[in-house]
Amino acid sequence: MSEAVLRLEPLRAWRFVAGMVSGLGAVTSPPYDVLEPALVRRLTDSDLHNMVRLILPRDPDLGPGRYDEPARRLADWQRRGVVVRDRRPALYVYEQQFQGAVLCGLVGALQLDPERRVVLPHEDVMPQWVDDRFDLMVATDADLEPILLAYGGGEGSTSIASIASDAVDAARAGEPWLVADTENGAHHQIWRIEDPVQLELIAAELAGHEALIADGHHRYAAYLERARREPHRPETSLGLAMLVDNDRHPLTLDPIHRLVPGLNLDTVARSTPDSWEVLPGRIDGVPDRVAISDGSSWVTLRSTAHRAEPTVSLLHEELLPAWGVPADDVTFHHDLSDALALAGPSQAAVELVAPRMDQVLRSAARGVVLPQKATSFGPKPRVGLLFRTLD
Repeated sequence: MSEAVLRLEPLRAWRFVAGMVSGLGAVTSPPYDVLEPALVRRLTDSDLHNMVRLILPRDPDLGPGRYDEPARRLADWQRRGVVVRDRRPALYVYEQQFQGAVLCGLVGALQLDPERRVVLPHEDVMPQWVDDRFDLMVATDADLEPILLAYGGGEGSTSIASIASDAVDAARAGEPWLVADTENGAHHQIWRIEDPVQLELIAAELAGHEALIADGHHRYAAYLERARREPHRPETSLGLAMLVDNDRHPLTLDPIHRLVPGLNLDTVARSTPDSWEVLPGRIDGVPDRVAISDGSSWVTLRSTAHRAEPTVSLLHEELLPAWGVPADDVTFHHDLSDALALAGPSQAAVELVAPRMDQVLRSAARGVVLPQKATSFGPKPRVGLLFRTLD
């Protein structure tokens, strides 16, 4: 078995041409899985070239044929010069500033790790979403949305362990290669690193690390499936990714809430296991709590067993089975208000707290995956500033 090392290779990225669109920010989008319908409509109206026209294929009734439209659209943009490819390979330093939070790291082509030795998933995936992203990747022959990974880079170290992050910060002191402002108020800047010596030093440092998949588990699974089906094509051993030194530039970690059809507060009171205390009302400040609402009333659950697992795992492993709710019926909402708007007497909104970083890292290192949509790391890289094709 060959030794696995963390590798982020330079690439010739594609980008939009400012003079061909209404604005570089106007053609970008959040990742596909956080797009609410109202935002999709606004983005679609903002520019004929917005990335939602590629990453959210329409007309599901068309089956696999629904991915032909994004492929034709991308080819047309390439032919007309709406998007162009960088002339020389580079690693790209990407910075996003949004509401006081900063996302900062390197974008490149990630060497895939099917055996999970250095690229560590922490969430389960849903096969239909993997199939959706895989079909889009195959139709467009492109990686349109970078996944997000985090590693510990050794903050404060003067050894080689800080070289990659020092290179990122040094690049940010210079003139950016690309600048964009997006409709949500975020400011984006990108710089290039192409010096061969510097790239070699960065590669040497990263080879000594493991990285946690923070966002993009379904896309990463689609990368792996593409590589499995086309093993003799070198480009399929890589996938577009952003790599963040979480010590130098820490990510935020938020929960993803649930809407549970068929669940009401009477069932919660009657069927919750004895290892949980059921408290009236929505109570803040309770560690690892689960709060449940039917849209008008609340109860709060607190585990009395002092379990080490994050509450999202306990919800799926203990509570949903006790309530008689199939996990496949649950839907996911990044904003609690979206879940509450749909809650009622026959379906409950479940408010979760974010797992702690140590819980996520401990699970990933042990090869244990959390339930699907267990975490929301952020800020997330904007889609459309940089993307990769496999030709």
